Amino acid sequence: MTQLTALERDLLACVERLVTASEASAKDLTALETRSTGRIERELAGLKDCVTLLIRSQAASMKALSGLLNDEASYKTLDESLQQSLTLARAAAERLRDS
Repeated sequence: MTQLTALERDLLACVERLVTASEASAKDLTALETRSTGRIERELAGLKDCVTLLIRSQAASMKALSGLLNDEASYKTLDESLQQSLTLARAAAERLRDS
């Protein structure tokens, strides 16, 4: 095997440092991707829960209004439906704050 010149040794050392830095960077980027993906998935799950709660709230409101328009609902039934709608809307707001 031939001996390396001083310039070749310096070049080899630079390449080794570059490879080491690239490996460290790849590890850091992989860790960042994992953290970011996890955070995004949690936020999406929170948004999904909020939308579900808001749809249920809207359905309760529509049920109350439908009963009111058709004279099928008593005050008690109307109040219960609207309270359910409000409770669901508040739960959605709380879930949004938490996510």
